[in-house]
Amino acid sequence: MFREAPQKGEKHYTSTVFLVSEEEPKRVLLMHHKKLDKWMPPGGHQEKFENHIESAIREVLEETGIDISPFISGIKKIDDRASSLPLPDHIYEERIDEREGHPEHYHLDFIQVIRIPVSEVKNSDSESHSLQWFGLEEMQSLELFDNVRMTLKQILS
Repeated sequence: MFREAPQKGEKHYTSTVFLVSEEEPKRVLLMHHKKLDKWMPPGGHQEKFENHIESAIREVLEETGIDISPFISGIKKIDDRASSLPLPDHIYEERIDEREGHPEHYHLDFIQVIRIPVSEVKNSDSESHSLQWFGLEEMQSLELFDNVRMTLKQILS
């Protein structure tokens, strides 16, 4: 969540995670966002002291109850001052329209695709109506942002 109201044109770092089933046929976990009335993958703003991986782990845990940390690999300690983080699968710059007194701004969204076993989820997040696993065919009728639909097609095709 915003600590203070964004300024027009400001850019915020966000993390989004597409959770994809290890099992076939592939399915993706989506949440129905209350305010936006769209189906979306879990994610949100990076906190001040987080990198994109820490933010992804926290956001998914808060929104789904799933701990994805065992499924993330590629973090390598280089020395006592530096670590190498896994590259995101995508980085999107997304324009966020003016809403509820917040001016138009942008998200620099670090997107991870994580494969996990299908597991039970709990909708513990106050931002969503429900969580559900969807296959490619089931997603055709969902209200999605175009970039989410495009990414889902890439992941599941």
